[in-house]
Amino acid sequence: MQFLTPGEQSKIKGRPYRLAIILAIIFVLLIAPEIQNGNSMDPTIRDGQVVLGYKFVHYSAKRTTPEKDTLVILDKEISLEAGAEDNIIARVVAVPGDTVEVTGGKLLVNGKEYVTRNDISGATGKFKEKKLKDNQVFIMSDNRSSRKFEKYDSRNPELGTVDMRKIRAKIIMRIWPLKEISMMGEK
Repeated sequence: MQFLTPGEQSKIKGRPYRLAIILAIIFVLLIAPEIQNGNSMDPTIRDGQVVLGYKFVHYSAKRTTPEKDTLVILDKEISLEAGAEDNIIARVVAVPGDTVEVTGGKLLVNGKEYVTRNDISGATGKFKEKKLKDNQVFIMSDNRSSRKFEKYDSRNPELGTVDMRKIRAKIIMRIWPLKEISMMGEK
């Protein structure tokens, strides 16, 4: 039987703490927890639910663009400029090169009605047809039946099309409430 010296014992005892500190630093640098405030993303994310966003996304025309249907968190600065009280959580519905329009109760992307993979369609209000340039994305809330949620997406003239470099994180998981933990954004 091998016995450890006091110095060896202290080294082993300190390992879990070092690992915990390293994991905490990685978590802080890569993951952005966000609480959904309000019902703008119903039925996908409801008021009070907590999601995790992956912060290490660097969208730009030169690197990579978000896929359509990706759930994102916008930078606080752009969210406040649009009149939101907190970060905006929204869905990317159109990417650079797409033509987007909201008319007649429908969201049209490249001339066809856009329906999310969880069957959300339609849109209130109007948005004149526009072709998105490099670095521009068109985002929408999932609760499109009420005009009051237009301020949280690209239909809001204060926000408009979003520079994809202003996307803070890509939502990857819902973690609260516990009974509804699930991965998000997977096809």
